Amino acid sequence: MKPINRLQSLFVSVLSFLLVSTSVFAQSNSEIFIGTNGELCSLDKAIYIQKIKSKSPQAATVQTLKLKDADWEKIYTEQYKKTNDSTYQIKANSEEFTGTIYRTFTQLPNKIFKFKDVVKGIVLREGLAESVMPLLLHGKVTEYYKNGNKKSISEFNHNELVSNQNWLENGDKYIDNIFYSTEVEPTFTPGMRVLHQHIIKGFKEAGVDVSSISGSVLVGFVVMENGAIDGIRIIKGVGSSVNTIAFEQFKSLKGEWKPAKLNDKTVRYYQIFPINFIYKQYSFEFAELRGAILHFGAY
Repeated sequence: MKPINRLQSLFVSVLSFLLVSTSVFAQSNSEIFIGTNGELCSLDKAIYIQKIKSKSPQAATVQTLKLKDADWEKIYTEQYKKTNDSTYQIKANSEEFTGTIYRTFTQLPNKIFKFKDVVKGIVLREGLAESVMPLLLHGKVTEYYKNGNKKSISEFNHNELVSNQNWLENGDKYIDNIFYSTEVEPTFTPGMRVLHQHIIKGFKEAGVDVSSISGSVLVGFVVMENGAIDGIRIIKGVGSSVNTIAFEQFKSLKGEWKPAKLNDKTVRYYQIFPINFIYKQYSFEFAELRGAILHFGAY
């Protein structure tokens, strides 16, 4: 990518945002730069880039790239096709979701769009946005689980997450006002090596033959403002006994977390810890601890 100075990048960011948000029907090839917590920003502050390439007034491709190790890695592709004046057919492809989304929308008098995302006849997300191609959120947005239960009700301001209410898939209340992207992420004071050893110890003490296990366990939890962890849950598992051990090891984890910071304030942060089981000399490895991404993994 050709170097751009700060003033040029800010101009490109603002211009591209206007091109997309003022009219979902306009043809344009542009880029949108997205920073921490969904902030629309200049290139030098971006952690995501959305590249919009129009093929015709009815079709466009949106590619989302993530900054990783000083390079831009493509993580999400959406093929937009306009089926009528109020509907896009979106063929999406990413690690989190591959399939077809139907996005219906209505432009309100204040240039805000009311939208609804439907997958296989099920409404998974609806609310308000400044743009629907690509989706830039502004106002109240509600997400649903596939069973129809409410997942979250969030408030956005120019694509930045402001607040949220959250529920588990069974309808139970979860922790509110959690963030997925912050300037300072949580850190575990004894170090990640101690965390890894603690989890390995749990499997050994339970007599589990890890060489017979394949797949991944994803453990989600919230690092609270005071550094405590809460809301431990298994997002994805490989079996009840393995899932239980992973859950209990996080529940019994000793140590302190340094909380996340957003705009110089400590905030609640939703963290995902992936455990990858790999057959290699009767051992298993841990993937890197990572934060959840709200905007691109919603389905």
